[in-house]
Amino acid sequence: MKNMKKLMALLMAAMMLFALAACSGEGEETQGNENDNEENNNNEQAETLTMGTSADYAPFEFHTMIDGTDTIVGADIEMAKALAEDMGKELEIKDVSFDVLLNELQNGTIDIVIAGMSADPEREAQCDHSDVYYDAAYQRLIVREEDAEKFTSFDDFEGAKVAVQSGTIQVDLANENLTGCETVILQTVPDAFNNLINGKVDAVLVDGYVGDSYIETNEGLVAVEAEFPPQDGFVVWVQKGDPKGLLESINKTVAEIKGETYEGWVAEARELSGEE
Repeated sequence: MKNMKKLMALLMAAMMLFALAACSGEGEETQGNENDNEENNNNEQAETLTMGTSADYAPFEFHTMIDGTDTIVGADIEMAKALAEDMGKELEIKDVSFDVLLNELQNGTIDIVIAGMSADPEREAQCDHSDVYYDAAYQRLIVREEDAEKFTSFDDFEGAKVAVQSGTIQVDLANENLTGCETVILQTVPDAFNNLINGKVDAVLVDGYVGDSYIETNEGLVAVEAEFPPQDGFVVWVQKGDPKGLLESINKTVAEIKGETYEGWVAEARELSGEE
């Protein structure tokens, strides 16, 4: 009996050791699969450049129909394609509200922001940026043609409602230069112009090229001949500290396309936006 008990005890011990070994192997296999999945995800991310933009800003970024498909196009999109190509990556575009773009960038849901966005101290405190790729030479203050004689200078806007896009430099430009105006802050540029056309605001303040596009495609809109202070140009934004190491390649591409190439993309995009 004693021998039988010893034999049973040895068998039980052997079975326990076998079970532990099997569990250990399964755990190692599971861990290995998890590591493989994580590596595959990292490789996929490394092969993709995700651009955040606000595609309501023709001719820089906007929606249009191409072969029956809603497509985001514009000068900034062409530049993003060049950036991705030079990095050997596939471009992915996320259309996000302008005023949350830098938050998305900080959170890591996008790799870069290109959205006709210039640098200022508040933005630079959040994220880093490239060299300037486009000089924002002028602004456009746009009114209805019927009000052209009413608004001829900055002083005429006291008490007037001026629409600006949320999060843009135009918010401060309106408050600082159109003394006594009421700024109406809206999410998108089309919202601003719809409000102007429907008589809910008296004027819209936007980047010059954007304003010109709306004047060309909408009868009854004119620009007020008034000059705002010069502004910093548009830049490409990356996470603070550039943890993904993108800026060196971005600045190299910017140096190559700034000027004639980018201006050509702007001209093509303006022609395309006029066809909508």
